[in-house]
Amino acid sequence: MTRPLNEHLLWKGQIQKANYPLPIQRPLMILPTVNTLTGKLTLIPALDIHTKMNKSYAIYSQNYWANVENRKLKYRAEKS
Repeated sequence: MTRPLNEHLLWKGQIQKANYPLPIQRPLMILPTVNTLTGKLTLIPALDIHTKMNKSYAIYSQNYWANVENRKLKYRAEKS
């Protein structure tokens, strides 16, 4: 069985022949957030506006559908 494309027969450039080591993967640099009004560091990581909106609409939606269910049960109780 042969290797795909017969890699050992393909032309190799000087970089491939030199067999340089892979670059070092350093950890991500996590910087503190700065309050744009005061210029001071915030201790609590600030949530972006989209995350806050998603959370508030999720709560709003849960309350809405809970009230729909209550109205539906009340309506059915009055009809019977």
